[in-house]
Amino acid sequence: MTNTDDNKAFVREMLASKKQLTDYPNRFDAKITMHEPRMLPFGGDYQGIDAFQEFYPKVRSYYDFSTWQLLGVYAEGDTVFATTRVTIANTTKIMYIAEQFTFVGRTLIDVRVHVCDSPNQT
Repeated sequence: MTNTDDNKAFVREMLASKKQLTDYPNRFDAKITMHEPRMLPFGGDYQGIDAFQEFYPKVRSYYDFSTWQLLGVYAEGDTVFATTRVTIANTTKIMYIAEQFTFVGRTLIDVRVHVCDSPNQT
C-alpha cells in the first residue's frame, strides 16, 4: 500500500467513525496547523495539539454530529480531500464541507477546512 492509499484510508476511517485527531496520536505532527473558515464562530488558524484541544469542543457543539455524513474521500500524492454533509446544531441548516489534509509521508501536518455553503443560508 502506498502512503497515498494509506493516508486516504486513514482519513476515511477517522471521519466515517466520527473520531478526532487525538484518537490517532501517531498520525499527526505535534505542530500540526489547522485552518477553519473565518466565517465560523471558531474560525481562524491554530497550530499544535493544545490549540486543537482548545477550539475543537466548539466544533463539536456547532455541528449536529448525529447528522454527519461522509460523502467521499479523494487522494493524490500528499493531499487527501474529504467531503462531508452536516446539519448545524439546533437548526435545519445543512453545510457541505471539504477538508484538505496534507501529509508528509504518513504524518498529517496541515488541515484546511473549506465551507461550501454558508451557515447563514435559509
